[in-house]
Amino acid sequence: MQGLYRMVWVLFALVLVLTVAVLVILPSMVSVPNSDKQATVAEPAKTNQPAPLAIGVMRHDAEQALQDFLRLRAQPDLSGVELWAAEDWQQAMATAAGGDDYFGHGKFELALSAYQDATKQLQALLDGRPQRLAETLASGWQALENNNVDSAVSAFEQVLAMQPDHEDGRLGLARARARNQVIQLMQQGDQAQAQSAQTQTAENLTTAANAYTAALQLDPDYLPAQVALQQVKTELVGLAFQEAMSTALQSLDDGQLGQAEEALNAAAQISADDPAVQDTRRRLISAQRQSALNGLRRQAAQQVNNENWLAAAESYRKALSIDSQAIFARSGLATAQRRITLHAQIDHYLADTTRLSSDEPLDNARKLLQSNQTLPANEPVLARKIDALQQAVRLAVIPVELLIQSDNMTEVAVYHVGRLGKFQQKQLTLRPGRYTVTGQCTGYRDVRKVITLRPDSGTYSLYIRCEEAI
Repeated sequence: MQGLYRMVWVLFALVLVLTVAVLVILPSMVSVPNSDKQATVAEPAKTNQPAPLAIGVMRHDAEQALQDFLRLRAQPDLSGVELWAAEDWQQAMATAAGGDDYFGHGKFELALSAYQDATKQLQALLDGRPQRLAETLASGWQALENNNVDSAVSAFEQVLAMQPDHEDGRLGLARARARNQVIQLMQQGDQAQAQSAQTQTAENLTTAANAYTAALQLDPDYLPAQVALQQVKTELVGLAFQEAMSTALQSLDDGQLGQAEEALNAAAQISADDPAVQDTRRRLISAQRQSALNGLRRQAAQQVNNENWLAAAESYRKALSIDSQAIFARSGLATAQRRITLHAQIDHYLADTTRLSSDEPLDNARKLLQSNQTLPANEPVLARKIDALQQAVRLAVIPVELLIQSDNMTEVAVYHVGRLGKFQQKQLTLRPGRYTVTGQCTGYRDVRKVITLRPDSGTYSLYIRCEEAI
């Protein structure tokens, strides 16, 4: 078209030059006849040809119409029009080509009309584009709904030809191109689901779920796959619940409480409010309580055998926290508490037998022994303690000799015995135990000594006097 346009302008310039030559140069080359000569000049014949000026105006209008056509054809909204309106586009192009032919033969009026008609045809395409886009998009979705893949792909490609960034068009084209594979996956899933209805196992259902999931990965908005996957998931959940409950009940009957609880928890995660879950939970709790009580009973019995009364008491307390009416725990705790008290009393004296040097502790120890005269045959530790306390009580009344020497200037006193005064030496007979001896002397710092008298150890001697002057 650009070459044709240049050719038109060249022809126009050539015609203009010839016209100027005819009107200006040619008359000057013709001699003017004498006034006195009578010459006869013939008038030129009249024709129907337009004047040169009119030809130039028509050519200019045709050129302007051509430019209007070219500008409209370059509109972005007509991009790809040969794909979405091929027939109308070809007709407009044919009309414009006719205009070019007229223009090339100098038929500018006919060229003008052809260019104007071609422009109107393009404008009609442009004005009808939104409706055509909407109708094509709707037909694409309808074809996809009917699984008419080829028609759907063609429609969405036309939509994108009209508007390359059309989001629904892109989505529809992607879904249409994936539809054949989606249909194959759906068929695989349907077949596996049908087989699961006969086998009642999770394997076929899992295969079906995988197929439906793969279909949704290709087309997340494909409703049949969504519905089918949800149905398969529901069936899988039902199978999982049945298997979990079966395992829980069987384990409960076999006394495998840990395994039963694990299976029951799995079932409860699926359907916590199911009556079967709640009933089995009550049975499990009762079995767990009884199992815990039996374990604590055995544990406490072992602790009693080892005379570990503190640990046994704790086991009995745990049993009572599970069942406050457990008879073995009630009686066992009472026995354990008595033994704990008895051991503590005996240990009090055995930890420091010098306490028995005083009358009151000695009398209390005798009473304790009197109330526990029978030595338990199955408690050797307690028996040894009682025997040791009896020996300590016997030795506590055997007198021990104590020889105290001084300087005859120091006032000597023995706590719980009395003041002995000043002397060189003095012999005392005392019961075994711990004694405190003090000395005082004017002008000297007091002295204090502690001596422990043990039975069957001969005579003790002690030297005491005040030596440090104040």
